[in-house]
Amino acid sequence: MKLKKQWILQFLIGIVLIVLGIFILIRPDMFKQVFVITLGVVAIITGISSLATMNKYSFGRFNRGSTLVKGILGIIIGVLAVILPLAMAEVAWKVIIYILAAQMAISAVVMLLDAVAVRSAGFSPVYLVVEGLVSLVLAIVLFLAPSSIADILVTVLGVTVIVVGLTFGLLALASKKKSGGITVEATEVHIDET
Repeated sequence: MKLKKQWILQFLIGIVLIVLGIFILIRPDMFKQVFVITLGVVAIITGISSLATMNKYSFGRFNRGSTLVKGILGIIIGVLAVILPLAMAEVAWKVIIYILAAQMAISAVVMLLDAVAVRSAGFSPVYLVVEGLVSLVLAIVLFLAPSSIADILVTVLGVTVIVVGLTFGLLALASKKKSGGITVEATEVHIDET
């Protein structure tokens, strides 16, 4: 029964990915808007998270202040990223992309500085370094791809999502065929302890 549910779930994930990929290809402008709003929500969440965990570690004054600025900026820019695309559509997304890229670059620097402070305090800086590097990569991509390159990236993303969806679906069907002919029977085993 477990294998049946597993291939069905995998097949459904494949279908959802294919539909998402087709949506990305057919409605790239709407996808860009949803993408900017999603980045805004992420900025709000990371801003709140920074403020919430700020007192958990005993940073120096500089790190505490930079984390406070990062958290507040993240919330403000995140709110703008959510509201502006809904209000001004086409123009807003490009401006918000640049603002989000700047916020992510600032966030990356703060995260890496916090990682140094956390490491010197004896804690593991792995999560801060990973978050900082991801923010830095996203900032670079957003600075380099605000319009024409963004269209290419959206198309590549749409095709990639469709291919991944097809792969999930085909693997699910192969899994179903493979497990379809296998049956397991219970047998009794007696062990002689002499």
